[in-house]
Amino acid sequence: MADRLGDCVRWGQRLLKRLGRWRYAWNRWATWPRRATGNLALAPGVRLYVPLRCDGEGKVRVGEKTRLGCRNSVQYGNGSILLQARDSKSSIQIGRNCAFSNNVSIVSMEFVEIGDDCLIGELVSIMDSDFHGIDPDKRRSDAVQSAPVKLENNVWLGSRVIIQKGVTVGANSIITPNAVVTASVPANTIAGGIPARVIRELTQSSSPLPDRP
Repeated sequence: MADRLGDCVRWGQRLLKRLGRWRYAWNRWATWPRRATGNLALAPGVRLYVPLRCDGEGKVRVGEKTRLGCRNSVQYGNGSILLQARDSKSSIQIGRNCAFSNNVSIVSMEFVEIGDDCLIGELVSIMDSDFHGIDPDKRRSDAVQSAPVKLENNVWLGSRVIIQKGVTVGANSIITPNAVVTASVPANTIAGGIPARVIRELTQSSSPLPDRP
């Protein structure tokens, strides 16, 4: 009886694993309309563990072996990721071997670039524009300020980080959870807070980055 029960459990586990693979395949297939129009390009080895929303008029490029979504991380709703190059001249470029957690939003009016080997935590928001003016009389006008955003290679953004327009985060740097980054962060540093400030520099003896956000 115990052997039979064990066989049933193992069969159920195999079934769930296969269904999970079908779900990942469906997430990729659902992006076909955007890929067919050239607005979205997914390099070989890109894995979609959650649905991808990509509904802007610009171009989105995702590098090889990048993972979008994480099965073991916090997930709100279906955990979908938004990559929106909003204007026809807008662009989002993501490097190779990056790992995104769930519910990440990247919205571009100009250009957002993410380098290779970056880790992006859940609920991270990256925007290269204010989208609305500060002047109360012009808050709904089209005259908004935008400036490109760049994450260099091997950057780690913790959970719920906000990256605002014009920011460059230098290679290997870490942004701690809940930080709001309004100014550029140098390479090989840890920064955090609201607004984010450099906390300390990274050294060779610093702990290595984990392999997922």
